[in-house]
Order: sequence, then C-alpha cells, then structure tokens
Amino acid sequence: MKFLPKEYRTVLLSLFVLLFSSGCALVAGGLIGGSTAAYLKGVLNTKESASFDKVWFAVVEVVEQQDLEIIRKESNEGRALIEAKLRDQDKLVYLIVKYDKPEVTDLSIRVGIWGDEEESRRILKLIHEKLY
Repeated sequence: MKFLPKEYRTVLLSLFVLLFSSGCALVAGGLIGGSTAAYLKGVLNTKESASFDKVWFAVVEVVEQQDLEIIRKESNEGRALIEAKLRDQDKLVYLIVKYDKPEVTDLSIRVGIWGDEEESRRILKLIHEKLY
C-alpha cells in the first residue's frame, strides 16, 4: 500500500475495519441508545433501563401469564434464568436476566435451539409492557 498517500491508507484501513466489524458497531450503537434489542446468533439481547428485580419480576409474570411450562428456574445474586417449554410445541425458551448497574439490566431471550426472532421479539414486547 505504499502507492497510496498516508492519509488514504488510514481512511482505507478505517473503512475496512468498519466494514468487517459492522455487526459489532451496530450492537454497540443499539446498546448505547437505550433498550434497543439486538438479535445475533439466535439470541435477542437487550439492556433494560430498569433494576434487576423489576426486570426479573416482569419476566416471571410474562412466563406465568403465557402459560409456559417452567422446566428450570434459578435466581442467585445478579443472575437469574428461566427455562420453559413453549405452549404446545417442543421449543424451549431461555430467559436470562443479569445485573449490570443499579438501573441497567441485561436481558437475553432465546427460543428454540437455533433461535426464533419473531417469537423472541413477541416475548420481549410482553416484558416491555410490564416494565414500562
């Protein structure tokens, strides 16, 4: 790349990095912007502007109202998990709540082995209705 002036090399390198890390930039941009959800590799991840307890209680309430069959429910300091079976299907739903900061909580939703974005977003919408 010696045939390009130094300024162009920097710009070209920056564009190259941006092009191949655009997914990460999108996730970082979405997470900074509030409770925007990012769906990657079958998992819907979001940062909620609410306390850990508030998010956890909303998740439990949605699971109970949707008549999901709870297979496993764990809650310990700063992390909670619900594994449930989706109504009349063999798909499992995984809901993970993690403490981040006093009023910021990470929420991950995975439906099925490979993920189901539509169903994950439907569940997130129900959780948001309880939270906000």
